[in-house]
Amino acid sequence: MPLPENPPRVPDSPFASMRPHHTGIRYPDFEDARSFWVDKLDWRVLQTWPYGDLTLAYVMPPDHDDFHLEILAGPGAVAQPEFADVDESLGVHGLNHVCLEVDSVDDTLAELRARNVEVVNEPFELEAISARLAFFRDPWGNMFELSQRIAP
Repeated sequence: MPLPENPPRVPDSPFASMRPHHTGIRYPDFEDARSFWVDKLDWRVLQTWPYGDLTLAYVMPPDHDDFHLEILAGPGAVAQPEFADVDESLGVHGLNHVCLEVDSVDDTLAELRARNVEVVNEPFELEAISARLAFFRDPWGNMFELSQRIAP
């Protein structure tokens, strides 16, 4: 099933200027987090800055400039629950995952595995949204979805 057409825009809304910019993820150690994103996944560091006892940075995908992930790292971070798979995580409210669109879920998973990144869910197709999906996680348990558009 193809995705439906977008609903009409609401340009006169007082919130019409809202648009996505970044997602922030709290990590216990800046260098470990930076290394995961930059050394393992080839993301680029746009900017790094201090914030109290923390070190923050915007990192960006290898070939896209329109999304930033904000690393917030330093002492005092408490570990979050780690789930066996995405289905298990659906029983807890709050931020669940960040979705990254890719050209090929299978090729991306193969490279993630080659770089020793943990795959949480093997690929599956969800006809309702015409997508092939899979999930991986960073070393701290944060889940990320890979999404590939497929023909309906």
